[in-house]
Parts: sequence; structure tokens; C-alpha cells
Amino acid sequence: MILSHEIPQGSKLYFGKSAKIKRDLENLVSSILYQNHYEEIVTPIFSFLQYQRNAQSRKVVRVNNQYNQPLALRNDSTIDTFRLIAPHLKEKSMGKKWFYIQPIFIYPTTEIHQIGVENLEEGDILPFIAMSKEILEALNLKPFLQLSNAKIPQICAKEFGLDYEIFSKNNINILSKAHPFLAQLLEISHLEELEALYPKAPQSLQEELKKLCILAKKITYTPMILAPLCPSPMPYYDGVFFRFFLDNATMILGGEYEMERQRACGFGIYTDCVILSYKGVL
Repeated sequence: MILSHEIPQGSKLYFGKSAKIKRDLENLVSSILYQNHYEEIVTPIFSFLQYQRNAQSRKVVRVNNQYNQPLALRNDSTIDTFRLIAPHLKEKSMGKKWFYIQPIFIYPTTEIHQIGVENLEEGDILPFIAMSKEILEALNLKPFLQLSNAKIPQICAKEFGLDYEIFSKNNINILSKAHPFLAQLLEISHLEELEALYPKAPQSLQEELKKLCILAKKITYTPMILAPLCPSPMPYYDGVFFRFFLDNATMILGGEYEMERQRACGFGIYTDCVILSYKGVL
């Protein structure tokens, strides 16, 4: 018997069957990652505020230490993992392929459980998409795969004299009227459509649009859609990125990034969203 007990809005409670599903999912994913030569890391829950606040825009849960220095509850594991490991990458004993299974915390009381994977030796997202597909197939899930390039909306903002906030807020009404090419780009969702359109694009856009085409050609997956004007979902994703989603809920998100002049690539599995769509194969 589970007695009623109030928990803060945004917090998570797992017990019984849901706790077992969560643990089985984590065991499945960690097994696949170990097979791909990844090592596990668990980063501190508390971090100095400057590291969390300066790197991205999520609202942090703030506390103070014994010296009254501002701290934050971990609200991005990618940043912490990179910050802790990057200074030691030149050491022969230090691996460059890591994963973590831990929640992040967003002000005021939001708790997000995730499994994250970071590769600090290369910036190719294809292996991450392949691992994501393997995990989803094992779970008998078939979400949509979205491919995008964070540089495209950035270049479009400069090319057409628009505020980038219009792209970040996905203001379709303004974008569709700003320029005929943007209106066409908004309609793109399939590889064939983008291949036909990108040669007509302004010179500044052609290279990044072509990168998106090349990536899509290397992937065999359905249903797959292209979203050229989708802004970066994470502030540090600066190149191509992908998203597996179902019913507007993101299950897996990954992309290219650079920190401390080191190219890297990573992806995150949003445990809570996966469990909600779980079909009973674990």
C-alpha cells in the first residue's frame, strides 16, 4: 500500500512497475553503451553557479555553500561532464567516450531524468543515431526522426536581416512573409524537396543545406523528416542535430557542439518520455 504524499510540482516518483521499467531501460542502454566502449561518469549534484549559468539558459536552483559562494543544482550534465574531463584528455589513461545516468534540476522544482552520452574525440552524429535506433528497436518504439542544422537559421537571420529570436520562437507567420525563399524552406520536410531547393539558395546557405542533405542520405529510417529552420534546442549545439519524438514529446536529442575549442558530439535519452511511450517489451 502506498500512502498519499504530496510531492512538489515537476518532481518525479517511481515505484513498483514504473521503477522496474526505469531500471530495465537504464540497464538496456548502459549495456549497449558498454559494448560501444563507453565509460560511466556520475557528476556532482552541486556545481558552482558560474558553470551552469554561463553555458546555457535554463533557470537554475540556487543554494550557497559554507563560504556563502553561490552554487546550483546540476541543470546540464553535458557541461559538467565536459568541464570535468576535458582538462585531462591528453592523459593516455583518460577515455573520451562517456555516459551518465542522472537527473538534472530546473528552477523551481522540475526534475528531468536522462541518460546522456558524450564523445569527446569526434563530431560525427551518425553513430549516435545508429545507437538511438538500436535502443528504440529494442523497446519496440517507432518515433519520428527529425534532422536539422543549427547554423541554417543563424545564417538566415543574417542573410535576410531578421532577429534570430523570430527563429528561436518559431514565428512562422513572420518567417513565411519575410522572404519567398524562407517561405519555401518552411515547407521542406523530405530529402527530395531539400535537394531540389538548396541549389537555388543564397550562396551563404548552400553549404549548410548540403550538409543536411548528405546526413539524410546516410540514414535509413522511417518516419524521417527534415526541419531546416528548426533552431538549436540546446545553446551549445552548433551544427547538425537530431531528435526522435512522438506526440510532441522528445525521446532522444543529440547533436554536434564545441567546448573549450574541442569538437564533440553527444545525445541524451529523456527517460520520463520514453517510459510514457513504453510498449511492454522490457
